Amino acid sequence: MKWTSFGRGLLAAAVCGLLSLNVWAKPHAAGAGGSQAYEAQLPAGLETATDMCALLPCKDVFPGATSFSERKGQPPYVEALGGPKGKDVLGYVMLSTDITDTPAYSGKPVVTLIGMDKEGKFVGVKVLKHSEPILLLGIPESALLKFNDQYLGRSVKDTIEVGQSRPEDGVIGVDAISGATVTVVAQNQVIMTSGAAVARQVGIIKPIVRKPVEYVQPKPDAPLPDWDTLVKQGAVQKLVVQPQQVGLDRTGSPFIELWFGSLNSPIIGPAILGKSTWEYLHSELKEGENAIFIIRTDGKESFKG
Repeated sequence: MKWTSFGRGLLAAAVCGLLSLNVWAKPHAAGAGGSQAYEAQLPAGLETATDMCALLPCKDVFPGATSFSERKGQPPYVEALGGPKGKDVLGYVMLSTDITDTPAYSGKPVVTLIGMDKEGKFVGVKVLKHSEPILLLGIPESALLKFNDQYLGRSVKDTIEVGQSRPEDGVIGVDAISGATVTVVAQNQVIMTSGAAVARQVGIIKPIVRKPVEYVQPKPDAPLPDWDTLVKQGAVQKLVVQPQQVGLDRTGSPFIELWFGSLNSPIIGPAILGKSTWEYLHSELKEGENAIFIIRTDGKESFKG
């Protein structure tokens, strides 16, 4: 087949066009395995930008808003604005990593954009970036999106846990993702912690004023209580989490069993640590700081994450 100069020029132009198309398409391609949020690149300057919603899709989590304020408050949030004149505060939008860096299974946070109305109800949740390999291998990313949808219409004032509902305890359960329990437990904490932090600032959750703790001073030469005595007094508490509470099958053994308590007390602290060790710890604590102990005694899960 013979090529004319016109034909060769047309072929060259077509090849250049395809190469150009390929180059411009790469920045918009989906993440590994078809994931849209896996290791997604967040906008440059996001952490410090005052106009957060110029960089992020805030309308995706608060579709009724016509505009958004600049970042305000500490930790930061933005107001979702609307109404007849576009200046009424309809609710709030927050970026989870402005508030908490709670790590998921990968050890990195799931960066989440959250919308909440003026009554404290969640109106939108959008994952912007995650590093969860489990959502690439066998579990579709859409499973996490469906998990987040369970929060829509729920209140930041609700007690929400992954697993079965416990009406007698006032607990609302959300379904876990089989094989990604750690991820969704972390995501539950991210959503609720972020919402509560903003809700306290704007008055949705009223502050609880508590009197400073006054510790009982030990009597001179009085023996320190042993472990059984501390348990009977309630100074040491036990937390048992069953597998079904975090969306796993019942196994007959706990998901995790922990004992915990305060080390600030001049009686409990020395009883747990020994007098000299407690005195050193106490000397290192600054005003307003607290020390606790946690002991894992059963279960396959670690409280260290």
